[in-house]
Amino acid sequence: MDVFMQLVKITSSSVEPAMNEKMKSKAFAVVMSILIVCFIFIPVSLFVGFLVYSLTSGLIGMVNLGESGSVGGGLAIMLHIVAVFSMVFGFNVVMSVFYFSSDLDYLLPLPISPMKIVGAKLTATMLSENVMECILVFSALVGFLIGYAPMPGINIIGIISSIIGVVTFPIVPISYCAVICMIVMYFSKFLKNKDRVSKITAFSTIIILIVLVLCLNLSNGFDTNLFVEQLLKDDISLVHILDIIFFNVPLLTSAASGSIVSLLLYILVNAACVGIVLLVASKLYFKAVVSLNGGQGKTEKAASEINYGKKIKSSSHLMSYFKKEILILVRTPAYLSNCVGINLIWPIFIYLFIIMQKQNDILGGYVDKLKVGDQSAVLNVSLLVFGISVILTSLNCLASSAITREGRHFDIMRYLPVDLMTQINSKALVSIVISGAGLIVYIITAFIIFGISPMITAYCVILSILSVIFTTYLGIYIDTMNPKLIWEDEVNALRGNYHVFYNMGLDLIITAALCALMRFLFWMNFLPVAFLQSLLLVSAALMAFGFYSLCKKKGVRNLLKVEM
Repeated sequence: MDVFMQLVKITSSSVEPAMNEKMKSKAFAVVMSILIVCFIFIPVSLFVGFLVYSLTSGLIGMVNLGESGSVGGGLAIMLHIVAVFSMVFGFNVVMSVFYFSSDLDYLLPLPISPMKIVGAKLTATMLSENVMECILVFSALVGFLIGYAPMPGINIIGIISSIIGVVTFPIVPISYCAVICMIVMYFSKFLKNKDRVSKITAFSTIIILIVLVLCLNLSNGFDTNLFVEQLLKDDISLVHILDIIFFNVPLLTSAASGSIVSLLLYILVNAACVGIVLLVASKLYFKAVVSLNGGQGKTEKAASEINYGKKIKSSSHLMSYFKKEILILVRTPAYLSNCVGINLIWPIFIYLFIIMQKQNDILGGYVDKLKVGDQSAVLNVSLLVFGISVILTSLNCLASSAITREGRHFDIMRYLPVDLMTQINSKALVSIVISGAGLIVYIITAFIIFGISPMITAYCVILSILSVIFTTYLGIYIDTMNPKLIWEDEVNALRGNYHVFYNMGLDLIITAALCALMRFLFWMNFLPVAFLQSLLLVSAALMAFGFYSLCKKKGVRNLLKVEM
């Protein structure tokens, strides 16, 4: 047991910040953690809990009216969503921890069985999974228990099952990822290259999300009452399929309803999944790891074949560094999928929202108000563009990981004959171009489709650009305060970087405060909408200049003080 715990500790160190980095800026980290809890975790938890509670209450109400069926449909839907995303995003983590971590160089020669190594890595992978997953499961279960309280039969079993479910829920999806990865890596020589694996998993993630949206079969719109009736009658085909794939979900739902038999079966199937992973590992893991190619990847090979004596052109420091940053993002699969590719994923969810509200035509009615110049609608769309621009820019973590991505090469930034502010501006320009270009394309396309006036479109484009700029410089400044420079894998550089949450937390506070102020002033009829729009635009511009100045004065000073 001592050997296993040591293995877990060693494996976990590759996905967690080093202890000396954790101790820096402790007061700042504490304050930001409190803000993240208050403005991200708690609102998300309340939303998920209320959603499951509402669905459960609606199902119970229909049961009381004489309908027959299960009241756990709302909880099952939410747990399936968490399980799908856990599995989709777990492949990259499993590949990184199981096959491409540097600790294998030290572990393989030791007289340790593959079952122990894989067991430790499986545990480390589960521990490294996003904390948000446990929060979502916990919120969903609490919402279900509260909504289920009026029904007879609720007892202590439901509470015990919920506690066990929060801790153990990721086991099944991560076990799927582990078994699939071990089988693929054992039989495929093509995938024994980290770059190829990361690119394939990133591409597969997008494809799976698109397929899931299409499988929802909501082309005729989304009707709440019909959806509740389908849940009660257990008449949603997609849920049936997911119940088979993630068989732990119906067991956990039944256990949360008070079934001790389901609780015992739930514990049993989780233990069986771990046992299967260890059994597969004993047969396949060592052979696949030993045969991994350590040769050049495609990018490295291409770089080695370039004749550097040719095609060398003179360029400004800003543009040269900008090109270097772009090449790193494009050629590094982890950055390409997590920082660039995410800008291509969120329109899928916008499309899902559109097809879900088609039956009630909420969006169509709102667009009609916007076309006729309804003042409330004009202000709301301005605030919506502002909020989406800020949130999506912080979500892709291009800015909040700008310094962290340098890793062990950070000292080169200080030795290059280029001042640090120019390098910061180059990193900022990357975030502004990638985030801003995507937002501009989506805004213009959507406004043309819905027939919004060119004046409103032009205003929203300018507002979006200013929002991207101030969010970018805020994220970079936060990353200069305590960059996570000790990491061995690009995925870990992003997953272990809490600055992404810090940046998002501050952005949400700023967005919520400005939007609330604008709506209050409009509600009180203090100022006309045109003036409020101008005030919002000026506020975004002032924040952009303010955070730029902050990077120029204190951000550069922070980088000079960083110790490797």
